[in-house]
Amino acid sequence: RFIELGEDNASDKSLRDVVLNFVIAGRDTTATTLSWAIYMVMTHSNVAEKLYLELKTFEENQAKEENVTLPQCDDNDDLELFNQRVVQFSKLLNKDSLERLHYLHAVITETLRLYPAVPQDPKGVMEDDVLPDGTKIKAGGMVTYVPYSMGRMEYNWGPNAASFIPERWFKDGVLKNESPFKFTAFQAGPRICLGKDSAYLQMRMVLAILCRFYKFNLVPGHPVKYRMMTILSMAHGLKLTIEKRS
Repeated sequence: RFIELGEDNASDKSLRDVVLNFVIAGRDTTATTLSWAIYMVMTHSNVAEKLYLELKTFEENQAKEENVTLPQCDDNDDLELFNQRVVQFSKLLNKDSLERLHYLHAVITETLRLYPAVPQDPKGVMEDDVLPDGTKIKAGGMVTYVPYSMGRMEYNWGPNAASFIPERWFKDGVLKNESPFKFTAFQAGPRICLGKDSAYLQMRMVLAILCRFYKFNLVPGHPVKYRMMTILSMAHGLKLTIEKRS
């Protein structure tokens, strides 16, 4: 379908290259964001409980809508029954149903605001130019914008810019979008990330399953610090313990 709807020169090779680009470019960035999201959820108990309630309510409503009988799993020690419940829940998740999980989307977006997968992005200057504010730039130089800093600027996000507040992505109870020139985790304009929707889909699906069935706790004394590289990874990884949720 991609080839049929694409340009005349589209081919199997171009389709292969696009798919490969999605997989390679999205693997580490998605994994890094999920790590930061789990860390933020487990260090904000109010967010963890609110997210869990949304996921549990979604599970019950979606199962009723699809006439699915959910396995009763009051005893988390019954591993087989617990796994059946996890599998059943995962089958309720698809592109359309995930759109109903607004708070989950807000949690991921707020994580990306504070911990963008690509924390800084340098661009080479091809020719002399003048920026809108009058700044002159010379060919051969470098212009860098920093999503990590931009996501924490009080000028853009208010006095609580450094705080993790998923509710900031709602207005009058409705999920809102911000300009990509303000929320720059996926860049903006003609160079905006092509894998944005795919990344959100993957992250919502994984985080929905994890936060519905598990509660996470940071291992005492484990340091969580970022390492500024091409992607914003954790310098010492993320060591945690988990508890099953019914």
